[in-house]
Amino acid sequence: MLLRAGLPIDKALVSLTAASGDTGTRKLLQQVGRDIREGSSLSKALRGFENRFGRLYLSLIQAGEISGNLDVSIEHLTAYLESQQQLRERIVNAMIYPLILLFVTVFSIVLLMVVVMPKFKQLFEDMDAELPAVTQVFLSLSDFLRDYGSALCAALLALFAGAFLLRGNAGFRALLDRLVLRLPWIGELVEKVQVSRYAETLSMMLQCGIPIQRSLGASCQVVGNSWIREQFDRAAKEIKEGGSFSAAVGRHFPALTWQMIKVGEQAGELEQSLANVARIIRHDVDRTIQRVIGIFEPLIIVFLGAVVAGVIASILVAVLGMNELVGG
Repeated sequence: MLLRAGLPIDKALVSLTAASGDTGTRKLLQQVGRDIREGSSLSKALRGFENRFGRLYLSLIQAGEISGNLDVSIEHLTAYLESQQQLRERIVNAMIYPLILLFVTVFSIVLLMVVVMPKFKQLFEDMDAELPAVTQVFLSLSDFLRDYGSALCAALLALFAGAFLLRGNAGFRALLDRLVLRLPWIGELVEKVQVSRYAETLSMMLQCGIPIQRSLGASCQVVGNSWIREQFDRAAKEIKEGGSFSAAVGRHFPALTWQMIKVGEQAGELEQSLANVARIIRHDVDRTIQRVIGIFEPLIIVFLGAVVAGVIASILVAVLGMNELVGG
């Protein structure tokens, strides 16, 4: 906005610095502004903070400088970042309620097994009555959780801690990413999200005038799943060796969108086709999220209801049996 208003880049950065309320961001902008006043370009000044901005960001800024349309490149970049942020927010917001419901379910079951069942167990032992099979099952489960619950929690914590420590290991990350893609519903959703990000990123870079070979490499970097990223990397190598984009990359897209990519490539409008494909897949992701959540929520509720009903039924059956014994 400041560039389109006619401000030079150094003065625009001064205005941004004054408007920033974050100390770290303000220091970063001040350093970038100093570098530019000393004769550096914006892309070169930002390379000192590549870990903050990333390869994609810097490539778009540099492309804008080369083409003389820096404001257009930044506008494309802004729209892209907002789109990705909205996608993340939709996924997070959709998962909040099911996760809370899952936590409440696990907590309720543990409470029943560890607190409620032991009280009735003592009563049953005092009466020295023969218990029904269903009651014995729940009492055994209660004993197991009381005796080994702490060890089980410690093992789960150790498992999560180990996964966290190994997250940087390429082999472990690849194995985990493959397992995620095999999960029912979740794997399909993850794949669609990654393909959508790739298509949108590649479309934006091509629209900014960045050569396709360079665009392919940078677009692969935004793919979070290592297995999917590997497939796109291989496709990029096929294109470098003379293969067509639709044949090398398009096969990783859904059938309908693959046809759109093929037609767009033949018509010389690949970037627009990719933008349309990304939009279609985003809508499909929204529908998939709603479908997964729509299935997941009632399953959790039914599971919790079944466990609670089972516990209550096992107690009632035992108590009624004891009453009949006493009455007899």
